[in-house]
Amino acid sequence: MILIFSYVKYSEASFPMTGQYALLLLLTTFVWILLWFGYRQNKINDEIKKKEKEVRINAKVERRKKLESLYPKRKK
Repeated sequence: MILIFSYVKYSEASFPMTGQYALLLLLTTFVWILLWFGYRQNKINDEIKKKEKEVRINAKVERRKKLESLYPKRKK
């Protein structure tokens, strides 16, 4: 492994920050920000759907309890 990189001198092993790399960095950062916004919005939508589902389930349970109270069970 050392033989592969042995021809690179320390003084030549620099990373110049040119305009293309800066543009690539900005583009990558922008994409990550958009992904984060999408994740956050998806999480908010999931919480809203979960609350709506709980409300529907609770409404069904209440309706069932009201119907059961109208028709009492017969004792054998």
